[in-house]
Amino acid sequence: MNRKLERRLITIGSIWQMGSGLLTIFFYASLIKKEGLRSTENTFAKLEATQSIFGSLYMFTVTFGMLFVVMGVVNLYLAKTLKDDEVEYKKPIWFILLGLVTYFLMDIVGSLMFLSSGILALAKNKSISKMGNYHTQISLK
Repeated sequence: MNRKLERRLITIGSIWQMGSGLLTIFFYASLIKKEGLRSTENTFAKLEATQSIFGSLYMFTVTFGMLFVVMGVVNLYLAKTLKDDEVEYKKPIWFILLGLVTYFLMDIVGSLMFLSSGILALAKNKSISKMGNYHTQISLK
C-alpha cells in the first residue's frame, strides 16, 4: 500500500515544527533578551538578579526552540524512510507518542499531523499484513 498521505502529513508537521522552533529562537528569545537588558533596577544586586533570571529564560527558550528544530529534522528523515508495502511498527508508535508530546506542549497543528499519520500508518499496517497473509495463502494453493 502507498504511504504517500502519511509522508505528506509527517512532512507538513516537521516543517511546522522547524518553523515554530526557529520563530521561538529568533523572535521570542530575542524579545526575552531585550526585556532583560531593558530592566532598570536601582541597585546592582537587583540588576544582577534580574539579568540572571532573564538569561536563564533566554537559554531555556533557545533550548526549547532547538528541540523543535531537531525533532523536525529527525521526522523529515523518518518520513523519507517510511516504506511502502512493508509493515512498520516503530515509526507509527513514534509518531503517535510525538503527537501526544506536542499536544501537551500546546502545538496543536503538529499534534494533529503526527497523531493522524501514526494512526493511519498503524491502520495501513493491518491491511498490509492481511494482504501479505492472503498472498501467501494463494501461493500455497
